[in-house]
Amino acid sequence: MKLAPILRAARASGAIAWTAAELAVVETKMRARPEAAEDLFDREMRRWCLGLLRIAGVDLRRGGERPGPAHGPRLVIANHRSAYDIPILLTLFGGSVLSRADIAEWPLFGYAARRAQTIFVDRDSPQSGVKAIRAIREHLQRGRTVSVFPEGTTIAGDTLRPFSGGAFAAARGLDVEIVPVGLAYPSGCEYVEERFVDHIANLTGRGRIPVGVCVGAPRRSGGRTQVKDLEAEVSGLVAKARALL
Repeated sequence: MKLAPILRAARASGAIAWTAAELAVVETKMRARPEAAEDLFDREMRRWCLGLLRIAGVDLRRGGERPGPAHGPRLVIANHRSAYDIPILLTLFGGSVLSRADIAEWPLFGYAARRAQTIFVDRDSPQSGVKAIRAIREHLQRGRTVSVFPEGTTIAGDTLRPFSGGAFAAARGLDVEIVPVGLAYPSGCEYVEERFVDHIANLTGRGRIPVGVCVGAPRRSGGRTQVKDLEAEVSGLVAKARALL
């Protein structure tokens, strides 16, 4: 009997049960302490995402800086390779993340993503992109953490696509802490041209998946050369994350 279908079924059942349980817990806590609802949800969301990674068999290998809690707005900048990038960044940093629009309509997980103040964007719609930039700025103005993938898409390998300036434009004029992050996966784990459902099936049908994540030193926003500087820094962090595998 092949192991992959058994792993997929077990992990899907585990992820659904864990998500439903965590949503019930956090809703109860938020009703009991409405004045602390956002902080409570953020803490529980990080626990939820860590649980999802463990259910999925992700072996997270960390390197680089270990930034403490954000004190004010924080923008996390990372390369984008897999569906697992989002729960990894939410586990490490909390806050909100920029994500593909269709996830908002998924049963259960879409509800959880909406409750987590996910910023949804349709990459094929310029209007959606403009709204996403406005939403990122609004979150930063409220002092929240936002994680983005400036490459704008997922690709295979460690070479970066040129960074889009949208998220940086959203932070313009604000005093924002920017944290660069590099992610690396084993070959064949990246989301490239297959359907998203096939990508998830590929990941959940594997054994343990080592993922390297290397966090760079935080910096303050500002400066015209920042986009290219951060692109180079993330590229270097990806190489260090690859070495962790």
